[in-house]
Parts: sequence; structure tokens; C-alpha cells
Amino acid sequence: MDILWKTIGILSILLVFFGSMYNLFAAEEYAKKKLNYIPATLRYIAYGLGVFCSGYVISLIVNNFI
Repeated sequence: MDILWKTIGILSILLVFFGSMYNLFAAEEYAKKKLNYIPATLRYIAYGLGVFCSGYVISLIVNNFI
């Protein structure tokens, strides 16, 4: 049963990490095409907050599953 929980935890971490990276990529591509009026600095601050939140979720998963 312990191996099952570790596997679920690792898969959850990978899902959050790769989902976050894809979301950042998609957001930047969309912003380049449609949101030219928003300053790049503000967009990068928002991306940084997204990365921080993803790191927080990963730390919660690590504490609960592993």
C-alpha cells in the first residue's frame, strides 16, 4: 500500500509541474498575440506568482503523500 501512495504522490507532482509549465507556455504565447497592451513586467510578475503557487501545491503533495 505504501508503494501505491508514493506512486500517486509522484504522479501528482509530475502532473502539477508539467501542467504549470504548459500553462506558462500557453499564457506567454497568447499574451504575445493578443495582450500587447499589458506590460511584459506585469505579465512576468503574474507568471512568477503562478510558479510560486505551483511550488506550494507541490510542497503540499510532498508533505501528504511522501
